[in-house]
Amino acid sequence: MPTRVDTPAAMRVPPFRTGPLMTWGPVPEGTPHAERTRTYDLQHQVVHVRFDWPRHAVVGSTTLRLAALDRPLTDVAVDALGMTIRRVTGPSGASLRHDYDGRTLTVHLPRPLAPGAATSVTIDYEAVRPKKGAYFIDRRHMLWTQGEMEDTRYWVPTYDFPNDKATWEFFVRTAANEKALSNGRLVGSRKVGNEVEWHWSLERPASTYLMSVVTGDYVVVQDRWNDVPVGYWTYPDSVEAARRGFGMTPRAMEVFSRKTGVPYPWNKYDQSVTPDYVFGGMENVTATTQLDNGILHPAWAEPQAYSGGLVSHELGHQWYGDLLTTSNWAHAWLNEGFATFMEQTFREASLGHDEGALDRLEAQEQTIGADRGSRRPIVWDRWMTDPLEVFLSGHIYPKGATVLQMPRHQLGDSLFWAAMNHYTTAHAYQNVTTPDLQRAFEETTGRSYDAFFRQWVYGAGFPVFQVSYAYDPASRRVALDAREVQPRDSLTGVFDADVDVEVLTDAGPVRGVVPVRDGTGRLELALPAEPRSIRWDKGGWLLDLTDFPRPTTMLAYQLEHDDDVIGRIEAVELLAERGEQPEARAALGRAVHSDAFWGVRQRAANALAGITGAEDVRAALVDATRDRDARVRQAAAGALGAFSGDASSARLTEVAASDPSPYVRAAAVRSLAHAAPAAALPTIRAVLAQDSWLDVLRAGAINALGSVDPATARELLRDYLGASNSRQARQAAIPVFAAQSKGTEAESARILEPLLDDPDFYVRQAAAKALGELGQASSVAPLRARLRTEAESRVINEINASVRRIQRGASGR
Repeated sequence: MPTRVDTPAAMRVPPFRTGPLMTWGPVPEGTPHAERTRTYDLQHQVVHVRFDWPRHAVVGSTTLRLAALDRPLTDVAVDALGMTIRRVTGPSGASLRHDYDGRTLTVHLPRPLAPGAATSVTIDYEAVRPKKGAYFIDRRHMLWTQGEMEDTRYWVPTYDFPNDKATWEFFVRTAANEKALSNGRLVGSRKVGNEVEWHWSLERPASTYLMSVVTGDYVVVQDRWNDVPVGYWTYPDSVEAARRGFGMTPRAMEVFSRKTGVPYPWNKYDQSVTPDYVFGGMENVTATTQLDNGILHPAWAEPQAYSGGLVSHELGHQWYGDLLTTSNWAHAWLNEGFATFMEQTFREASLGHDEGALDRLEAQEQTIGADRGSRRPIVWDRWMTDPLEVFLSGHIYPKGATVLQMPRHQLGDSLFWAAMNHYTTAHAYQNVTTPDLQRAFEETTGRSYDAFFRQWVYGAGFPVFQVSYAYDPASRRVALDAREVQPRDSLTGVFDADVDVEVLTDAGPVRGVVPVRDGTGRLELALPAEPRSIRWDKGGWLLDLTDFPRPTTMLAYQLEHDDDVIGRIEAVELLAERGEQPEARAALGRAVHSDAFWGVRQRAANALAGITGAEDVRAALVDATRDRDARVRQAAAGALGAFSGDASSARLTEVAASDPSPYVRAAAVRSLAHAAPAAALPTIRAVLAQDSWLDVLRAGAINALGSVDPATARELLRDYLGASNSRQARQAAIPVFAAQSKGTEAESARILEPLLDDPDFYVRQAAAKALGELGQASSVAPLRARLRTEAESRVINEINASVRRIQRGASGR
């Protein structure tokens, strides 16, 4: 629309942005990894195991029943990493010839096994101080195992790749005062000397990376969903916290069973909390393992400490990941993208439509951020060190879920879930790849999904639009034009999409769909009155970036009247770019104070942080520090740090001392240090002395030290680097210590280098990254020394990145 020179600024339509809306990150490094070729079918496995605590050893015997596939089988290759093999025998008990190279046990059968015929092999073994797979947590005398991606081989000889499924049994010995949890049903327990042996049996097939054992002094809180027993395994002093953290499980089982049309597919469901877990949770079949801090939280920690996401994500895996399992890691989105989608489904069903919309938006934002860092398709078979790299790039969890949300919206819930039911029932207890999903949707809907999967799953990126509008007052018609402007290459082309639009008028809303084909789209709508606001992608179902210039008056109206929280959040972000306009500031101030949804108020508080120097903004943020929702108060306290002056400092000091939520107090102390570094030190010292769950307060004060005098900060920070501190305090202290080391880099590097050998891999990872940032050539040798013994791929990759960074710095590149 042409704009008159004398049009007020708030009513002008700004031009398109001059720079690119999106720059793709480089394709991730890595080499292709093909699916493993099977030579036999593992049918059933029995494992007898005990854990030798003084030696941190797994001592076991396992029998594998297996069958030859379509050709005679002469040798059986069993994955067994870093073990001592004591004996290998056949069905009769006679010893079998075998070779072992520290990674693969090759058993030579006495005679070729005919196609389809079965035999058994028994292996007596032990694994002393396994680098992965089995974790002895001495401080609690608890043990847990972790199989994904390919780590079961560290503690059980087995076929350790996802493209086979078997049933199994575990016989686990524990001390008399302890319990053992494993997969399937508890067959029974019996005393064996001073110990107890627990017998668990999984009677439906699953992939062996889902094998699990957890032992320790547990209390089991019993629950049910219909006839399925549900157990919450927790510490004796944490029963109420376990009920709080796990209590939504039966409701989630009901939601997922109803949505998929497939009732919970196993005979029981246990969840255990474990100390020092290496992930948030793991979907071990029928026996999910969770990081204790992700579940057990005090009541005051809510709503920030919402455990429903973790609980529902791992539960969703019992369908997608366990019942149906990817055949290879290239298609891992069929596990993790689906579980993230199920997590979104439960959040919407349990907390409401607005919460579900915010969850979808956050997944889209994570996906866009992932493509800025490194762009790749969802289906991807390349990595450098470990298939975990495929999982953690941001393209599996959030993008996988986002891609599923699009056909859900296009088809409607009834037809979408019918397709999901077809996919689930057709492949129950089997392995799957992406073509299986496409086939199920095509057979259910009668439509071709070739273009959809080519664009969104096998291709990379997403559409980036420039959208414009023109309104003709005489005919009362509005025209919308869109064109795709994303960079295009062999990975990313154009995207066909049907985009929902909505125009709000004083006479009511008008809606339509813009068909985007071959990179362009156009739609004309007849309106009953002048447009007050115009939305592109109403509901926020499409993964895209859009440059759609509209006047401030339209965005302010959208922020106040749009019934979609994603539309109101879009208006918040765009208005924040126009902070020089009083109308924009006023609209944001009203939103942070009055919007009905906490997520919009939180985003408005965050947005106001970028509009400094305006008294009306500062006043709005001070008011928001009294919001009824702790998440909004936390955002407001964080934003207020951008405003110097006695009034801001006084309010931040008050919040840091008196807000009922430690999350808010921690945000306030960080902001106070930013706004008034010298004056903040007494408050920082006081907060450093306060204990809180997960060291929320102390970690906030540690981060605040990043804004004060470096010498003072470093002196205080050294006290929080050592092993006597919590993981959370140490993870906070290490990067701040490095960042405050200007002029003392060499000394700081010498202090941090010993942390490369810390027992906590999160500390090792933080130390490796900090050493790379310090850039000292003397750190290369200890980094490389750690590399020779490190088993955790996240630490390995961090070490390699830091070594490259130091070497680039030394060469001047």
